[in-house]
Amino acid sequence: MSGGRTANAAGRTLAEHAYLELRERIIDMRLRPGSALDEEELMRELGVGRTPMREAVKRLESDRMLTVYPRRGTIVSDVNIKDLRAISDARRVLEAFAARRAAEQVTDEDRVLLRACLDDLARDGATSNVDAMDVDERIHRTVYTIMRNTYVEATLLQYFNLSQRMWNFVLAGLAPITANVHEHTDLLTAIMDGDPDRAAALAEQHVTHFEDLVRNALIR
Repeated sequence: MSGGRTANAAGRTLAEHAYLELRERIIDMRLRPGSALDEEELMRELGVGRTPMREAVKRLESDRMLTVYPRRGTIVSDVNIKDLRAISDARRVLEAFAARRAAEQVTDEDRVLLRACLDDLARDGATSNVDAMDVDERIHRTVYTIMRNTYVEATLLQYFNLSQRMWNFVLAGLAPITANVHEHTDLLTAIMDGDPDRAAALAEQHVTHFEDLVRNALIR
């Protein structure tokens, strides 16, 4: 097998392992915007070879998290306030679609997952911004799963990750996000109740509130 196809202990290919690890570091700001990517050092840290690293870099470039310059190397993409509106515009449409579709086809098994999200929200959603963002991600991923459209899900995850990265970039501003995350209580309830119109409206509203929160933090 080639280096990019060999599976690690978790059952992921080495390329997938490298991609997920690098993506997490970019999102949580361990790899800072504008910094050069030291591929050799990262290969040693992650225990991967050149082929899986190159595959991971290519995917992250497609995700708009890395920028590859010929002869200059690979740079972690900047976080630009100008991107916030475009990302939010796309998310408003797609998040509303996902919530609507989830409400239209929710099953009893899905409701178990949604109730677990409500429990997570009650337990961790008000403790800190970091915990609230973790809960927020679990909720979004659950709704995407219940939507049952892998094509839309892949696009939503890309935009969600970019939004999360933008939030982590401004986290030093200490703008509280717990209230924004708790908006999910009504959204999850609407999906469990099988109310597509209300679910879609709440999902769209949630993205708008998140956009306003990030924008206000950036201009402080």
